[in-house]
Amino acid sequence: MKSGFIWTLLKTVLGLSLVWTFSMADTSCLGFYKPSKLNESKISREIHFKNLNHSEYDVVIIGGGSAGLGSALDATTRGLKTLLVEADDFASETSSKSTKLLHGGVRYLEQLWTKLLTQREWDQTLYNLIRDALKERKTVIENAPNLAQPLALLTPIYSWPEVPYYWAGLKVYDLFAGKKGKLPNSHFISAEQIKKFYPQINANGLKGGVVYYDGQFNDSRLAIGLAKTAVANGATLLNHARVVGFEKEGEKIVGVQVKDMISGETYTVKSKTVLNATGPFADKLRQMDDPSVPAMISGASGTHLVLDKEFALPEAGILIPKTSDGRVLFVLPWEGKTLIGTTDSKSDVVEKPKTTEDDIAYLIKEVSQYLSQPITRADVKSYWTGIRPLVSDPSASDTAALARDHVINRNPKSGLITLTGGKWTTYRVMGEHAIDQVMTQLGLDPKMVSSKTDHLKLAGSANWSFDNYRNLMNQYKLPSDIAIYLNRIYAGEAKNLLDTYPQAHERMSEGLPFIWAEVYYAVHFESARSITDVLARRVRMATMDKLETKRVLDKVGKILARELGWSEEQLKEDLEKARVEFQIE
Repeated sequence: MKSGFIWTLLKTVLGLSLVWTFSMADTSCLGFYKPSKLNESKISREIHFKNLNHSEYDVVIIGGGSAGLGSALDATTRGLKTLLVEADDFASETSSKSTKLLHGGVRYLEQLWTKLLTQREWDQTLYNLIRDALKERKTVIENAPNLAQPLALLTPIYSWPEVPYYWAGLKVYDLFAGKKGKLPNSHFISAEQIKKFYPQINANGLKGGVVYYDGQFNDSRLAIGLAKTAVANGATLLNHARVVGFEKEGEKIVGVQVKDMISGETYTVKSKTVLNATGPFADKLRQMDDPSVPAMISGASGTHLVLDKEFALPEAGILIPKTSDGRVLFVLPWEGKTLIGTTDSKSDVVEKPKTTEDDIAYLIKEVSQYLSQPITRADVKSYWTGIRPLVSDPSASDTAALARDHVINRNPKSGLITLTGGKWTTYRVMGEHAIDQVMTQLGLDPKMVSSKTDHLKLAGSANWSFDNYRNLMNQYKLPSDIAIYLNRIYAGEAKNLLDTYPQAHERMSEGLPFIWAEVYYAVHFESARSITDVLARRVRMATMDKLETKRVLDKVGKILARELGWSEEQLKEDLEKARVEFQIE
């Protein structure tokens, strides 16, 4: 096939797809359900539990990760009476262990391109995945500007034939984003410029590089923002609440049995529909409902490392397009540190996976080849491993070749709806599609009560500006790094945090911007109920520095014990649980 024909085919298909995308009209109108009144975004766990036995919900959502929280926000803003239950904490598994990137998938683009050139076949499904993700990438940045921002990514190139290959590929990436998903355009940068501006890059044999743009975000804080926004719009959210059974009339699910994992009490909750959004654990619930259904999930483990900031480029990341075993790696500036990841290996689906020394050594070895300063094991400040859900054939050996698109499955006998697959970037559209299915099952037309989340700012982010940190510095006499951090993480809620706990503005750890007021705020405003809830997902110290986490562990535990009324035995158990999960002695 001639190259001219390939380009013609590519442009024709792309043009038709973009015309279809931009011509879709907004068909929303006044729906059957009245939208909920906006309330305070505080997550009041105990108050929510009191109403469970006396309520019937339109939808119960099981799972408090990105898919579940996105679905809960979509459902409640459409006026559905919504309950979300999470067995552990919000974003306690995969959704807090990501690479922190909002992306369309450069690797998927390469798969699409290779398939077109070698097999003369256009993969519309893969194209749709990339295009939709690029649009959603921009949507997340606009709806949570304090937590998500564009990020430049440099691909260093060490072979002249690869220069046009990567330049052209990333120009197509820009093109696929269209007007709705557009970020700054990609561009070539010479080897001399890289040596001058990015001395961290290994210059031996360097020919140049291509800079392109994706988004970066704070995953667990975005999850908390989604939770608060859903609550503010009328949803009921419960963490540490496990679904232990289904209520049925015949074969049809009409409710769930929810166990409070803190008190041990079990509640029977009536619901017209149930959505399973438990990520890699979706098969467990599907088979609890119907043991005969085949598994649809396989797992891929991804390990990340955190180092001091000097290993990262200033305000830019590095894309390593191909490791010795064909993987893709990133070296990213993140929260004042350097984030490296990820491995991508077939894995059993387990809770709280442990990071191995082999995975740490692999990342150090592969990344060191691209840096002027080699990494040692002693440079690693923290690490974590998560399990990503892949909708795939479990017998497949190479998880990197599998697309992480989302799938919605409905059991026709019980009515259980399952949402699985996907990624953080597309959490909003995943929720929209899942709740469209819920609406259909409720006998409502999704087009008549359409999604409201496309332009919905998350809690606290309305009128946010980076420069607001100056007001915090002046009013509360804060160091600049703390003021900048609080402004980004809490946005419009930062003053409430500081005013509510005026005696706890002290820094928790030298060199990190966290303050003790955040621990109290996590408990009383963000439903944190364990040390790991606080240090892994509210105050992200465990993600950034294990030694400092170890140093503050006992004090954090004592604060929680006092605020939550723990016994000495409960405190001891929670401290041990935190040490095991954080892999610290």
